[in-house]
Amino acid sequence: MKRILWKAAIATIIVFIGIVGGAYYYLEVNTVKPISESWPKISRGAQIYLMKASGKLPELSWTELLKMTRLQDGFGLGSVIAVGQSVDAALSNPYTSREDQEAGRHIFSERCAVCHGPDGSGSLGPSLARFGYKKGDSDLAVYRVLTDGIVGTAMVSTDLSFAERWQVIGYLRNLQLHPGTGDDEPRPLNIQVSSEQIRRANESGDEWLSYSGALSGWRYSSLSEITPVNVAQLRVRWVHQSSTSESKFESTPLVVGNTIFATEPPATVVALDAKTGEVIWKYERPIPTGLPICCGKVNRGLAILDNSLFFGSLDGYLVAIEANTGKLNWQTRVAKPSDGFSLTGAPLVVDRSVVIGVSGGDFGIRGFLAAYDATTGQQEWRFDTIPGPGEPGHETWQNEAWKSGGGPTWVTGSYDPSLDLLYWGVGNPAPPFAGDVRPGDNLFTNSVVALHASSGKLAWYFQFTPHDEHDWDSSQTPILADLLIGGLERKVICWPNRNGFYYVLDRVTGQFLAGTPFVEVNWAQGLTSRGRPIPTNANTVSEGGRVTKPGVAGGANWQPAAFNPAGGLIFVPAIEGQSVFTKSTSDRIIRGEHGYFTGSGGSILGPLIRVVRALDAATGAKRWEYHPRLGKGTDFGGLLATAGGLVFGTSGGSLFALDAATGKELWSVGLGGETWAPPISFTSEGQQVIAVWAGRAMFLFGL
Repeated sequence: MKRILWKAAIATIIVFIGIVGGAYYYLEVNTVKPISESWPKISRGAQIYLMKASGKLPELSWTELLKMTRLQDGFGLGSVIAVGQSVDAALSNPYTSREDQEAGRHIFSERCAVCHGPDGSGSLGPSLARFGYKKGDSDLAVYRVLTDGIVGTAMVSTDLSFAERWQVIGYLRNLQLHPGTGDDEPRPLNIQVSSEQIRRANESGDEWLSYSGALSGWRYSSLSEITPVNVAQLRVRWVHQSSTSESKFESTPLVVGNTIFATEPPATVVALDAKTGEVIWKYERPIPTGLPICCGKVNRGLAILDNSLFFGSLDGYLVAIEANTGKLNWQTRVAKPSDGFSLTGAPLVVDRSVVIGVSGGDFGIRGFLAAYDATTGQQEWRFDTIPGPGEPGHETWQNEAWKSGGGPTWVTGSYDPSLDLLYWGVGNPAPPFAGDVRPGDNLFTNSVVALHASSGKLAWYFQFTPHDEHDWDSSQTPILADLLIGGLERKVICWPNRNGFYYVLDRVTGQFLAGTPFVEVNWAQGLTSRGRPIPTNANTVSEGGRVTKPGVAGGANWQPAAFNPAGGLIFVPAIEGQSVFTKSTSDRIIRGEHGYFTGSGGSILGPLIRVVRALDAATGAKRWEYHPRLGKGTDFGGLLATAGGLVFGTSGGSLFALDAATGKELWSVGLGGETWAPPISFTSEGQQVIAVWAGRAMFLFGL
């Protein structure tokens, strides 16, 4: 009798659960229609819950069942009742919208790609871009693996939410149905770049193998198919649209063979087919919040050696990526954001080393430059740009200010293999505008340092702006040239500096050879025979402020100049402007958010005038100037010179081409987005092309 009563009680509970479940299901699927019209769905829902209560749906937990029925039978569970299918057969994934696919792709890239490859084709783990999964191919089988993992393997249970698991399943199904082996799929890569190729990059314009195109810093293409005669025939071949939400693109792509490698802010690397613009692979790195960043989440590009790409991440890591697949090879910590550092510049490959500088000059860092083994990521040497006790130059710092003296190295340098000397610009001292707390010349800020590339030891230095109080970073890319100076051919560095003066230095010894203003200057009346500025009253920064030229933007910023060796001209993206510079009293010089440490600043007085100026490389004499048509913004990119007798540049949302001999505008096109990045040139399908970022898109132009 007791057994009968017990069975009756269980049956009553099951029926009650079914009724409650049916009612819950009705409320979830319909809150408008009368119950009579929704009765079939209510009945089916009640049966599903009755089956679960009676132990006939062990594949699903109560929590999973409740979540599935909330989606109005979107999982197809009704087929279990209607046609008697198994749960594996009946279950269908409702998370298949374009938004769900994108979310699944992002989750896969962040959580799964390190083992299974960026395209799911396999790496440390098996390929997922095919059928025949170990635990079955049904949606529910994959869901179980994501939920529980696979015992005895590296596939452990995940902490993904219910919806995230189904989004990943949808993305995996898309990989299975569209494997990367069809005729219309991007081609497989076979990237291999030797250090000798990088050394000889100036000799061939077919590729773009480093930040400046070559180690000399020229930004010059030896291609001559596009000329002043035909440049107006340039047309868009394709446009690649980035999916990032960041809007400021400052990066220079690399081109190897038929592949373009580029960074997209804040920390994405993408490989594109140069012929079509199609994405071959994408590497996305998650970036923490709250980083010490002054001027946008930007990245200026990559370096390459063998089959590895290298880029500096905003969170302080040098990252090596397999160029053929987008797989992470290694990463090494360069500097800590908690100490005020970030990485925004492109690395430079020198022989078998990867050299990278640091950002953070406005956050009280002690700057440095470091080299890492390209194969292992191990640090080989480090050069501190703010010398410590006992080191040459330390006497130029007082009041212990060297500990937080700035000296960032945030723009890529240049290298002379014949001398084995590495040349790199050093940025502002900190605090930038209040020099009273850091008496002295403050070496090696606002300088170029020449280092023995094999050891990182200092060969020589030249300081452009001693004891700077105007934030005039010397972070421009050095241009290495062989020029006739005084009737003799000299190995020189050409440098349009942010302080408004153009310099020519002997790159063997650092000797000052020539210097002249290339914008209006009132802070100095000239330079001594050794190149040291002769300051005026306008150089003095006070609490009340003083108008100084150039302004806080400088005569030139990080945007790279270009050099045409045939014409002997340097093309400079120059800035005419003035600012009122003020400094804080010593008791008010404090660190702000994330350690922001400036000591006041410079307010721009009047509009900035952006102009391209052609200078005689040996003397700095102006040959011509061009005033671009500016859009609503202040965006202004770097320049490119070509053997075809052209200068390409960007400004105000447009790409323009100038006659290199006269500065006359020959062609211009609006691109519809901000133009901060410099253009490059290479060959695609045997023809010269021009590529540039604008807004969130890369444009490719050809004749």
